Amino acid sequence: MQLVWFRDDLRTLDHPALYGASLSGSPLVGLYIASPGQWRSHDHGERKRGWHYGNVMALKDALAKLGIPLIIRHCEHFQSIPESMAALCQRMPVAAVHCHSALGHNERRLEDQLAETLSVPLVRYEDANLVDYQNTATGQGTRYRVFTPFARRCRQLGLSDAPLPAPPPQAALSLNIPDDPWHEASKSLWPCGEDAAHKALRRFCQQRLSGYQQWRDRPDHTGTSALSPYFAAGVLSPRQALAAIRPHGDSEGAQSWLNELLWREFYRYLMHHHPGLSRHQAMHPDKEADWVNDESRLQAWQQGKTGYPLVDAGMRQLNATGWMHNRVRMLAASFLVKDLHLDWRLGEAYFMTQLVDGDLASNNGGWQWAAGCGADAAPYFRHFNPLRQSQRFDPDGDYIRQWVPELAEVPAAQLHKGGPFLLAPDYPSPLVDHARQAARYSQQFQRQQEVTEHA
Repeated sequence: MQLVWFRDDLRTLDHPALYGASLSGSPLVGLYIASPGQWRSHDHGERKRGWHYGNVMALKDALAKLGIPLIIRHCEHFQSIPESMAALCQRMPVAAVHCHSALGHNERRLEDQLAETLSVPLVRYEDANLVDYQNTATGQGTRYRVFTPFARRCRQLGLSDAPLPAPPPQAALSLNIPDDPWHEASKSLWPCGEDAAHKALRRFCQQRLSGYQQWRDRPDHTGTSALSPYFAAGVLSPRQALAAIRPHGDSEGAQSWLNELLWREFYRYLMHHHPGLSRHQAMHPDKEADWVNDESRLQAWQQGKTGYPLVDAGMRQLNATGWMHNRVRMLAASFLVKDLHLDWRLGEAYFMTQLVDGDLASNNGGWQWAAGCGADAAPYFRHFNPLRQSQRFDPDGDYIRQWVPELAEVPAAQLHKGGPFLLAPDYPSPLVDHARQAARYSQQFQRQQEVTEHA
């Protein structure tokens, strides 16, 4: 009997560990271990936990159709998993445990502990990535730290887009092993399961891919794929996404979306080679600013009450739905770091508590990019002007008015000007002056770099 341990890979198709286990010819059994206490310590919020729960239940049904039972265990924290899994392996009995290698430090340490504890082999696979993280390197044999040459090299080497099939159905197993009790509220704007994910992928390719390059940055339009929750839970693999856009060839929309898929690969590649990133360590610690500690500013940002309409609209969308348009994510992150001078880790943690698509590598990579201490060639002089961004990407103010109802009657021209004259009676004044704070951040960064260079 082969045991397949599912984590952030909640699918039956294009699942290397499940497919690899099936090659043994032995009966397959799935295992999922809920660890709510560990998840909370990793800032996973209620929406993400509920989304995971819904997709685990969908996976259980999908595996049952293949004759594969899915056992659900509850271990509040990672440290109790090795003993629990070892006991389960002896009870069935199991010849080997199959899983995908995870990226985080704690997750890797857990895998190592399992390899030492289990009396059977732990067979680890790389997940269905587009890129071979271990063997992708510069011409000098070093690891990439900047996206553009990384993406260029990946395209040169070729990308994997041959999704694996599901394992063949087997005779249904009756294990008589009850699941541990586990439940999370699973309300979401996204329907759970592989069928729903592939339907959404097909709809995106048919209806929005051709215009993706034109509309992807417009939060007032439905121009993005909105597939990130499925990628984050592993319901959809990037190889499946790449295979879906191949028929669209070198169209501008397809190539633009492929670039976004490669950004996801880049952040996973970085965390694969620098696991300290999963422990709030900056890629370039010498490029961190001197952060201030201002709880009132943090709360204003979290609640969408900064006085900058597009920032506030994004934060309110996040709080209401668990999702935020990517262009507005970048703006909200830049504003926290470079206008409010707050530690990027505070933003990283808050996003994870709210996002249904919270992804360890992508969230960390995006925040370090915004803060200028991550994998970026020119970090410190990039400042997003909140008013210029809203004028460019929400010109009619439709997105702002949807999420900031206090401004429903304010003309678009005023929305993009800012200042006290735009205020509705119950909308806050700007928390800070953007131009002044951006200049302050640049000056501080340059002084710090001069000190570092002469140290």
